[in-house]
Amino acid sequence: MNENQLPQQREELEISVVDLVSDLPGVARLVPSFRQVLTATAQRLFGGESRTATGVDIVTEGSAISVYVDLYTDGSRPAGDVVDDVHAGVTSLFRERTGAAADIKVRVIGVALDR
Repeated sequence: MNENQLPQQREELEISVVDLVSDLPGVARLVPSFRQVLTATAQRLFGGESRTATGVDIVTEGSAISVYVDLYTDGSRPAGDVVDDVHAGVTSLFRERTGAAADIKVRVIGVALDR
């Protein structure tokens, strides 16, 4: 996948990552980043095409692809195990869908106490 192809696939990939991560044991919910929320709000304000803030952010810099996933765990499993599963699942998804490797960055915001 090159930089020009990603924008066409970005929304589909984000949805796939959200679905994959949301279904993993131990994940309570995804959390949109501040940048995603701010961007979606600005796009709505100025009448641009607005994408929903998902908690998954795919960023390209040249040929490098980074995937950021921010989430809360539900406390049922060790956070390290959840992060390992997210990393493995997203890595596999990107290789299958794009043929490219991505740098996966998972941030556990905390443990959701409202399970």
